[in-house]
Amino acid sequence: MTRFRLFFALLSFAGFVAIGCVEIVPVGGDNPIETSFAFTNFSRTQYAQLAIRRSGDDAFAMTPLLAPGATHRERFPDVLGVSCPGRLDLRVLLFERIHSDLPIGEDAGEAVADAPIATGAILNLPACDTVVVETLTIVNWDAPAGTGVVKIAQGTPLESVLGALPTFDHPDSAWTFDGVKDELTNMPPEALARVEPIAGRVVSANGNAVSNVGVLLRTRFRVRFNDDDPSNDPDAGFGEPMAVTTTDDAGRFSFDRPAGAYRVELFSDDFQFRPAMIDVESPVTALVVIAEPIP
Repeated sequence: MTRFRLFFALLSFAGFVAIGCVEIVPVGGDNPIETSFAFTNFSRTQYAQLAIRRSGDDAFAMTPLLAPGATHRERFPDVLGVSCPGRLDLRVLLFERIHSDLPIGEDAGEAVADAPIATGAILNLPACDTVVVETLTIVNWDAPAGTGVVKIAQGTPLESVLGALPTFDHPDSAWTFDGVKDELTNMPPEALARVEPIAGRVVSANGNAVSNVGVLLRTRFRVRFNDDDPSNDPDAGFGEPMAVTTTDDAGRFSFDRPAGAYRVELFSDDFQFRPAMIDVESPVTALVVIAEPIP
């Protein structure tokens, strides 16, 4: 059967993109629509990794270990060998930082404990045999140490299907867990996700480079999602500064962090900025900020 890509309407939420869905009638065999998943760690403190497989398969595929703010994306044909898995088995493993007194970006190696502090597992999760989602989002929210709160398929028709299941009886239709399942007690962390650039340039109104401007980076976190409540923004925010640099003689700055959601902020005693802060989904290398002298 010829495979083809079907793009759906976009639904924007929290700076990320959820892909709209259409209901389908399962026809058996491998679905021709190529789909993917995106695993995001919106915890402020815990590192996270996802194990995923098509229900009925033996082995799990593992994502890299994600620092706070990071996102990992893969196409299902590449990782599971099918274009649109009917049902999925998931494991989410959360790891505690060893040097928790240091800002994440200043913690060389960003070491975590050898075993998870919390794990959760779901078997036979409805997927393409119920509703096709071009990108299945799996988001680890911020939660107290040793607990997990995970949101799946936010803002899509599949979310309604999952919300009716006992596993998702959280007020925001999330999956919650705490402690460590016996079979996952000694599961080691994967390697950290590779870093990507967050880079840009600070210039004057006439385009000249502005050097020695302070630039700092924060990670995005989410406590819960509620797209229907416009007053819900206090449930989201950005963590403490995790990296700081200054612009060079060409006005350029750069950070290397795993792909994900971050806030870039600029500061100086001599300049004000347009904009003074930028929320980004990295990697991004073409940020431009205008610096104007403070009167």
